[in-house]
Amino acid sequence: MSHGHVVLTRNAGSADLRVDATRVGKDLLVTLVGGKAHVGAVALGGFHRRSYASVLTVPNHRDDIIAKEAALRISKELRQSCVVVVGIHVHDASEGQVTEIVDASFSLVNELIEAFK
Repeated sequence: MSHGHVVLTRNAGSADLRVDATRVGKDLLVTLVGGKAHVGAVALGGFHRRSYASVLTVPNHRDDIIAKEAALRISKELRQSCVVVVGIHVHDASEGQVTEIVDASFSLVNELIEAFK
């Protein structure tokens, strides 16, 4: 096992993103926020023969897409449980900005996984 705490940042044009992960025993607690930070969705990921994730989402938020995929990737690659909290908000973001934010978010998640391998 690697680090106990990792913080990574990335600019996604219209939003500065920050992922912060802390070991909780052998598992991970991860927050991924950007723009106007908030709690928009929470995913619980785990691994038992395959990765799985369950998600809770605040109504009218789309953070669940990133939260679920992040939890699936983390649990699959690290073979452990994780909680991923996502809250990214950019007012009136264009589809291009949304795509840039989603791509940068997953890039950060991949970098985070490598840091914990």
